[in-house]
Amino acid sequence: MYNPLAILGLVFFLIVGDVASAEEVYVTANGERVNALDVFQDCDVCPDLIVLPLGEFQMGSTVREANAARLSSYLTTNRDPTDYELKLRQSFSNLGIDPDRPEEGLRRYYAGGDVVQQDDPQYSVNPFLHEVPPHQVTIDLPIAMGRNEVTREEWTACVEDGGCEMGQKDLPRSSYSSCNSAFDCVSNPDTRVRFRLPNGPHATHPRSPMTGMTYYEMNDYTSWLNKKVGANVYRVPTEAEWEYAARAGTTTRYAQGDSLTLEQANFSVYRIEVVDGERVWKHDFGSARELLSVDNLDAANDWGLRHMSGNAGEFSSSCGEGPHRGLKTSSQYLAVDADRPDCKRSVKGGGYAGIAELARPARRVAISSNHWSPWTGFRVVRDLTLEQ
Repeated sequence: MYNPLAILGLVFFLIVGDVASAEEVYVTANGERVNALDVFQDCDVCPDLIVLPLGEFQMGSTVREANAARLSSYLTTNRDPTDYELKLRQSFSNLGIDPDRPEEGLRRYYAGGDVVQQDDPQYSVNPFLHEVPPHQVTIDLPIAMGRNEVTREEWTACVEDGGCEMGQKDLPRSSYSSCNSAFDCVSNPDTRVRFRLPNGPHATHPRSPMTGMTYYEMNDYTSWLNKKVGANVYRVPTEAEWEYAARAGTTTRYAQGDSLTLEQANFSVYRIEVVDGERVWKHDFGSARELLSVDNLDAANDWGLRHMSGNAGEFSSSCGEGPHRGLKTSSQYLAVDADRPDCKRSVKGGGYAGIAELARPARRVAISSNHWSPWTGFRVVRDLTLEQ
């Protein structure tokens, strides 16, 4: 026997579901209609983009996770963590924080604003505490995120069109080797900083991440994309947007779970062993120890975004000094640093030369806006507008 209330509820659910679905339909620069998790391009030289669903997530990590990350680094390098643990407890006690339950005490300490760097345990004892406190963030700005790190061929298109610089002309020759003098490199407009990295063929692959740019030059690239599509929609993502995309709806240490394998991400597995009285670095044979092309590995998370963990470290637009500010929405994260052009930016995602702990979505490192290196690149974000 049918239940009229149940049928009425089902009809209501279907109607509401259709409305909710319709509300998340967006239009690309080409007039294409796209929904959450669709992949699209605005132009033939524009990056692949994935539409992110609106939602909320817990940003950052707990003191427990940050402490576990630090202990892991001690074990990797065959160091006794006893002294570290004693120093950490003492640093908490010096601030009047219960060493056995430091979470709330740290939250109050950072919220008070009277932070002295030399007393702050995230600077003096454990840099992973830079990831706390965990806090809930609502993604209230509809966006699409770059499926991949910006590649060398995508950067080349910008160079050829006059939107991006060819290379670092003011560097001393000793700092880099140009593409023209590299045995495995075909000369092209992005001959900037052809670093002589070990086992480096992928570093010059057109589909490898473009690295060696400053944050300012990343903004040159997004400005060029905006000119291509005729709208001010492309930018470097905030760290809230980046971490939301990296987690892809998960709550584990990595989007792939609580552990990460070399088949899922490009990071380094190494340890230090004592051989004949000397400390010797031992790398796992599966560690690539170089940048890989964005199509390499089974490196996509549940939303299809590749290499959010490992490969190239990625700049965000957020100023990353100090602990998390605990902002509640992605729009607040976008607005808060709009008038700070020269701060240290939060760099996310670890890298091919770093251990797995550095590739957790929660991990953040503050790096100067004019910094560049062979290990850091970026991906773009695109603001979306609901279909009218």
